[in-house]
Amino acid sequence: MKIYKVKPLLFFLLLIFSCENNVGPNREGTAEVAISVASRGGYQFLIEFDGDLYFPENLPEEFRVVSQEPIPVNIKFQILDKKEDIFQPAPNDVPIFLMSVPVINILSIEKIKSIS
Repeated sequence: MKIYKVKPLLFFLLLIFSCENNVGPNREGTAEVAISVASRGGYQFLIEFDGDLYFPENLPEEFRVVSQEPIPVNIKFQILDKKEDIFQPAPNDVPIFLMSVPVINILSIEKIKSIS
């Protein structure tokens, strides 16, 4: 076999094996609803999923609980093409920028019942 016939085959194999798996538009699994304090009386509710933070644009009111403990949930969501700024409190009680996180649209969410 001549070398010029092998090059296209090698290129094609390299192309196939270098492709990433598509995770799909929707993600689902176990997550936590956490609270971020922006200032006195100002809160931002976030979703922590696989070590990453997301800002839910449609978090149901029952999950908007001011608590120090995160709420474990089963969630299915879609990542949108926008970001939301997260703030932290400053000594003068004016929120200052902390970071930007992706915005998500929650498709389904339910609390994980604790075994007690």
